[in-house]
Parts: sequence; C-alpha cells; structure tokens
Amino acid sequence: MNLTRLVYYSQRNPSESMDAQDLIATCERNNMRLNLTGMLHYNGDHFLQVIEGGRVEVSALYHRIARDPRHSNIILLSCTDVRERMFPNWSMGMHQGMDERARTIYLRYFSTDDVNPETVNVESLLDVLQDLSVEMAPRLRVSNA
Repeated sequence: MNLTRLVYYSQRNPSESMDAQDLIATCERNNMRLNLTGMLHYNGDHFLQVIEGGRVEVSALYHRIARDPRHSNIILLSCTDVRERMFPNWSMGMHQGMDERARTIYLRYFSTDDVNPETVNVESLLDVLQDLSVEMAPRLRVSNA
C-alpha cells in the first residue's frame, strides 16, 4: 500500500459555526479507525493541515473536507507518495491560535507570519508544522494513535 501525504490550506467559512474541540475529537476518532495521521494548525481564520496514510483513505478524507461547509477557498498544496510519515504517532495533532512562540516559528521560514499559501514553498510549511509539533508539544492537543 502506498503511503500518501496531502497538504491543504483553507479559510474558515465565518457563516458556519465551528467548535475546534469537537472538530479535533472527530478527526482523532475517524483518523485512528482509518490509520491516518497528521497535524492541523488553525489560527481562527485559516486551516493548514497535513494528512498522511493510504492513498484511498487520504483522498476520501480530503474530498469530505472539501465538501465541509466550514471550509472555503480550499487550496490543495501538495499530494505525494512518501516513504514515511512525519507524524507517525498522532491520529491528529492540533495547534490553535498564533501566539508569540508560533509567530517565532513562522518567522524562521517566512518573512511574515501572514503566510500566503499561493506563494510559499510546501516544504517550508511542513517544516513549520513539524516545528510546532516538536517545540510546542506540551500545549498541543494530541492524540496518540
């Protein structure tokens, strides 16, 4: 079975109500069942997410997300086969908000913390998510798979 990594960016649809804790609980429950892992950064206005797993499962999840009315202006940044997972032990890690530590991480890779997904390098976005997962692990909402 091929291992696939998908990265997308979307805006939160402000006309739809959303509870971030309910969202991540649903992600954890569904992802564990499907052997999907990943990381979600939600700053209140935008989502940046990495989803890893089998090609069919990753594709199906992405299509569900694309139909979810809480998301708008979804941009598929990358979908590729990979040799190993970046987040192998998490059914979904989540970082919420943009505090000073998160801002510092973003500024390691970009000239501003207001990232335009159409103009940035996907590898740098993955580096940001990986750094958030490592450096902020005690404060992340994490579920071990």
